[in-house]
Amino acid sequence: MRRPSPYRDRGPLQVAMTPMIDVVFLLLIFFLWTASFQIVEYALPSSISPPSNVGSSAERELEIEDFEQIVVRITGEPGNFTYAVNERRTQELTEVREILGTLASIKNDVPLIIDPTEVVPVGQVIDVYDIGRLLNFQEIQFAVEPD
Repeated sequence: MRRPSPYRDRGPLQVAMTPMIDVVFLLLIFFLWTASFQIVEYALPSSISPPSNVGSSAERELEIEDFEQIVVRITGEPGNFTYAVNERRTQELTEVREILGTLASIKNDVPLIIDPTEVVPVGQVIDVYDIGRLLNFQEIQFAVEPD
């Protein structure tokens, strides 16, 4: 008995494209779904509660000008820190919160620049950073010394 040849009755090959297209679309959906289009932020947890009445006394004392940026300078020694928010000096973090709350209610899309001296501990800088995050400042930057 003669065996049939696989080459004699061979017709054109047909590749089913539908399953391949399905797989491509599933992969495309998967990668679009898992992609992150936002800048990764490494938020630091904090225990600072949001201010209860933002700007009550700060609005009366603060002269509001047209400002392009908000600079918070932290100077002093451990236990005796001085904060300067746009050249307005205070020694209390609660006053800094009130002033920044007033400025954030007016314009929170300006950069908040934190400028500590070398002797200021990181905890003080993080406290001001947390206040800026709680008040929804869009951009918080740290000042650095040029080399």
